[in-house]
Amino acid sequence: MDLRELLNARSILLVDDNYGGLKDTSFSKYLINQMLHSSLDAVAAFICDGQMRGLAFQRDFWTLVTDIAHFDSEFESCAETLFQETPRKQRRSYTVDAADFNRSVMALLSDSLVSGDSCECGGGRRSRVLAYSPERQERIQLLFKTKIELLYNLSDATILELGCGNGMATAALHELGYNVYALDNDRCAICEGLFYGALQDEKTVVLDARYLSQYDFVRYYNFDCIVGFMLGAIYEFNKAEWRKILSEAVSVLSDGLFVFTVQKKEEVDFIYDTMKDLGAKGELVDNQNDTSIYDQWVYVGAKGNVPFSGAGEQNS
Repeated sequence: MDLRELLNARSILLVDDNYGGLKDTSFSKYLINQMLHSSLDAVAAFICDGQMRGLAFQRDFWTLVTDIAHFDSEFESCAETLFQETPRKQRRSYTVDAADFNRSVMALLSDSLVSGDSCECGGGRRSRVLAYSPERQERIQLLFKTKIELLYNLSDATILELGCGNGMATAALHELGYNVYALDNDRCAICEGLFYGALQDEKTVVLDARYLSQYDFVRYYNFDCIVGFMLGAIYEFNKAEWRKILSEAVSVLSDGLFVFTVQKKEEVDFIYDTMKDLGAKGELVDNQNDTSIYDQWVYVGAKGNVPFSGAGEQNS
């Protein structure tokens, strides 16, 4: 669903330039109240599961306010008031799937990054040759084809990638036919990945993985697998941050698979021990290669009813 096409708009302004900022609807509700008794050209409501999760209003240009990142019952009440106050001939309503509407919002945010409206990295963007390593992408694909796929069927899985960076690993998974949603808190890295097509605009979001469970994003797509490539570097001083990220990953996956890669053995040992403490079953895969520093060690874990082989190296 393309919101600009739906509203016949060249552009749509969101009240925040990143998905994380949409969680706080305070300014959205303030803006709605400011629009009450105003002369609007048009309003459009977006209804998901019987609730108004978005409202677009036009006065010279279209502005979209939404609580799709995190449900807020007060938001719906405010939006409904503005919608009903607008003359009937100037309002319209769309019944949409929440997941589709969320993807449309992510696409708007992604377009804002690449256009330079919300990211200024364009002038210093690396060339594609410097940004991506075909050798690393091939190694990731080989890892999944020769080790992961032999144990777990991911053909119909919906995958969430944490710390996607510029999408180097994401693109490798796309080529394997996987359905991947990706996030990172580095907007310039994501902007680069979107620009080169390694990341998909409607499936990529700027978001801090430490607060993953606070967003409805994780509930829209019923993720079967969470992956993270080259997590780290993991040092003593930042282990608490990495524990938080791993804890969030475990909390949002009811039944599923985890695949995390790192450079060093001590890093994968930390992941193994932490995931075990969090209730996940796991094993280690030695993926060392003398020609690369990437993805040398792999943690493969499972939670819930996912069959687990235990075929790899167990940590003592």
